[in-house]
Amino acid sequence: MGAAADPIGSARPARETLPSDMLSEWTSSKHTRSGAEICIRPLRPDDRVREIQFVNSLSERTRYLRLMTPIRFLSSQLLDQFMDIDYDQRMAFVATTMRDGIEAFVGVVRYGRTDQPDTAELGITVTDGWQRDGVGRLLIDVLSRFARHQGFKHFIGIVLPENHRMLAFANRLGFDAKYNRDDHLVHISYDLATTG
Repeated sequence: MGAAADPIGSARPARETLPSDMLSEWTSSKHTRSGAEICIRPLRPDDRVREIQFVNSLSERTRYLRLMTPIRFLSSQLLDQFMDIDYDQRMAFVATTMRDGIEAFVGVVRYGRTDQPDTAELGITVTDGWQRDGVGRLLIDVLSRFARHQGFKHFIGIVLPENHRMLAFANRLGFDAKYNRDDHLVHISYDLATTG
């Protein structure tokens, strides 16, 4: 889903440290459909290099579908926006795996508060080699639980019409989708209040 990179409310500074109780409570080990083990945890302030490596690992097509603009590298401004979370109104979870003893991202999901009551804008990216293995669903599940815990009742997002895989994914998860002729984007929405 190509949610905006800098959701409303990003003027507040990100926390310098992640609360230790939150890290332990919201970190879990999961298995993908193929049986691969991944760790799902909150994004941490020390993840900047891993975030850069993750975005750089995406194919040009995947980067375009997520960011809705062609980029060749992650600018420092965009990186700052991605890392700007407060573990409340702006939150991100990562799916990681170990490669030669080094932790690497295979997926990232995030939300940011909007100006609509109880509503957050959603964005998700899974690296090309891990798509269609259930990583996206695992990430959406934990983000949804966290958002409900923080009092959010709705997710919204925007998707390019040609992003057929993401639209099919959103449909399977129960998102409503409507094409907007004004901006030529598909606007998706999800009611967190009626899901467990």
